[in-house]
Amino acid sequence: MQVARVKGIPIRLHYTLIIVFFLITFTVSVHLMPNINPGLSALEYWIMGIICAIILFFSVLLHELAHSIIALKYGIKVRQIILFIFGGMSDIEEEIPGGGEVSREFGKEFKIAVVGPVTSFVIAGVLGIILVLVSLVNVNGISDLGSSMVLNITKGVLWYGMVINIILGGFNLIPAFPMDGGRILRAALLRWKKDFDQATRISVKAGIVMSYGFMGMGFLIMFSGSFVSGMWLLLIGWFLNSGAQSYLSEHELMRVLSTIPLSAIMNTRTITVEKHLTIDSLIENYFNVYSKDSFPVVSSDPNARRLLGMVTFKDASNIHDTERSQTKLNEIMIPKKDLIIMSENRKANEALLQISRKRMGKVFVCNDNGELIGVVSKTDIMNAANEKSEYEKASRNLYKET
Repeated sequence: MQVARVKGIPIRLHYTLIIVFFLITFTVSVHLMPNINPGLSALEYWIMGIICAIILFFSVLLHELAHSIIALKYGIKVRQIILFIFGGMSDIEEEIPGGGEVSREFGKEFKIAVVGPVTSFVIAGVLGIILVLVSLVNVNGISDLGSSMVLNITKGVLWYGMVINIILGGFNLIPAFPMDGGRILRAALLRWKKDFDQATRISVKAGIVMSYGFMGMGFLIMFSGSFVSGMWLLLIGWFLNSGAQSYLSEHELMRVLSTIPLSAIMNTRTITVEKHLTIDSLIENYFNVYSKDSFPVVSSDPNARRLLGMVTFKDASNIHDTERSQTKLNEIMIPKKDLIIMSENRKANEALLQISRKRMGKVFVCNDNGELIGVVSKTDIMNAANEKSEYEKASRNLYKET
């Protein structure tokens, strides 16, 4: 659910925040604050719990905004910021202006990653200074009950905000993907070893090891009697492990695909249609014959099949029966500018990124004149990745045997 926009970045809340909001409010008001500030009323504790939960969410939001603002400074697109049960995530594109990936430039990745924890520590410092100033106020000298309650609540909330931002900054510095610390570690390894793939594997595997450590500690704490604390550590370990494993799998997939040009996997025997065709002719002679969900639309010149767009079965079938004989393809086709178009020397990993980003099923391969020379589907890309992976595995086994 989108709740706001900051610098053009959509801010979205995941439904799991409802769960964590009530959980944090309950934990702070029933367990934490009565131990930190004993002797207050139940109302004061519950007010503190609600405010502390809100402070946590704003702290996470500011942490993620810091990442996003630095990314925007480098001209990198930030699709959205999502707040969920384990914190937040800035959805930052990998590509940088002028070509390349931000993660392969250790300086930029380091700055984007480290600014989040730094922001959290700065917030903690500011709240700590305010807490010291507020603590100088003599509570015993205040006779008004309302003012005394406000002061107690303010001190408790400031203390929580300071501590939670220290924890937030420190936790994100853990050298484990998908945490900021994992990206900082990779940036450092990349600068040292000059090998992106090796730096990624080392940092991700370090994160996997740490995730098992968190899960192990969680089990021990659960069995020692602190079920809630142990469960949180167990869930954090699972989250780290899942994120690291997913990132490693995605990285290996992209590494394999980065060696495969589109010219090697594109389908050059593509069935095309011309823009002057009517909808009823399209359905009868193409969709009903070839059973495809879409066809590329090209120009009428037989010597230069310039790509003009794409027509889908869904769009064609939405035209009423009585209008299909008069409606031409160019009236309902998806225009060329909205399609994914690449040259044949581009790599399969770039194509897969565009397919995922634009949520389209295929890439149209064109030459410099805009002529369609082939089509690559997501299935083609994944099949090529599987074949290349099997080849690499067989080659490694053969090397070991010799």
